[in-house]
Amino acid sequence: MAIMSTKLKLFKNQKGMTLIELLAVVVILGILAAIAGTVIVKSFDNAKKNADATSIKVITDAAQRYVMETNPNDSALSSITVTSLVSAGYLPSKPEAKEDSAKPAFKLTVTKSGGNYTFAVVTDATGN
Repeated sequence: MAIMSTKLKLFKNQKGMTLIELLAVVVILGILAAIAGTVIVKSFDNAKKNADATSIKVITDAAQRYVMETNPNDSALSSITVTSLVSAGYLPSKPEAKEDSAKPAFKLTVTKSGGNYTFAVVTDATGN
């Protein structure tokens, strides 16, 4: 009898987690993971936007240097492309768009109106 009562006391004093407590922990971890995942995805999207904005700025600066150093006539402005800037040494390599994977390349358009040059850079699937 003494052995049974000792075992009964040990069984009653046994500590552990109930199913409800375990379920609560899993739910809390799921909520935290969902919030963290959203923040991480948003930061990746912002990084792609910033990378594309930087690439556009670099292409525009390279085109401005090209125009200032070579001083092309108005008919040669249409021949200035990102590829020509790479081959002329004004860009180390052809940048690729990060944000819009359907249009992986940048297209450069240079126009002259009066004495001012306008440089427009957009993403384009053709890659000029």
